Amino acid sequence: MPTFRTLAKAKRIGLLLAVGVSLCACKKRSASVEAMSKVPIKEAASAIGIQPSDLPDHQALYDAITKYMTANQGRAAKDVDELVQKGFLKPLPPLPSGKRYHLDQRAAVLSILDK
Repeated sequence: MPTFRTLAKAKRIGLLLAVGVSLCACKKRSASVEAMSKVPIKEAASAIGIQPSDLPDHQALYDAITKYMTANQGRAAKDVDELVQKGFLKPLPPLPSGKRYHLDQRAAVLSILDK
C-alpha cells in the first residue's frame, strides 16, 4: 500500500510533467509563428504594395506597448489592433485579403502573416 510520502511525491512529479508539457506546447506555437514571419516586415510590406514608411518602426512599437501597459496596470494589449483602437499607435495600412498583422510584444516586432 502506498504511503503518504509516495503519493505526495507522485503528485509533484505529475505537476512537473504537466508544467513541462505546457511549456513545450507554448514554445512550439511561438516557434511556428516565428517560422512564418522570417521575411522582415518592410520587405513583406513592399511585396504586397504597402509603403514601408507607413509602418511603425521598432521604437514606435516599443513605446506604444510600454505606454499601453503603463496605462492598463501592466496588462498587455490583445493585438496590434487594440493598440491602434486605444490611440497608442497610428492606424496601420489595410492588408490584402488573407493577410493579417501579428505583434510580438516581447520583442516589439510587427509581422505580416497569412490568415
